[in-house]
Amino acid sequence: MIAQEERPKLESAKFEFSQEGNCVDGGYESLEIRMESSLGIDRDGGAFYVIKTDGWAIEGAEDLQKLFDRINKVLPDGKQ
Repeated sequence: MIAQEERPKLESAKFEFSQEGNCVDGGYESLEIRMESSLGIDRDGGAFYVIKTDGWAIEGAEDLQKLFDRINKVLPDGKQ
């Protein structure tokens, strides 16, 4: 019997967001959220988040939760 071909493994993921600047600084704000794992997301069954920003403004924790919820919608098998 021939072994089935194994599907490609998801190693890491990067998501980039942008929004209009806050009322203090104005301009443009960007946020990068990376998901990484020492063994790869599929091999580990999950990942940790790395957040990088240059002045991203939020009103509260629920704003970040909305971003994580959006990310989880595009991940295979809902891995996080």
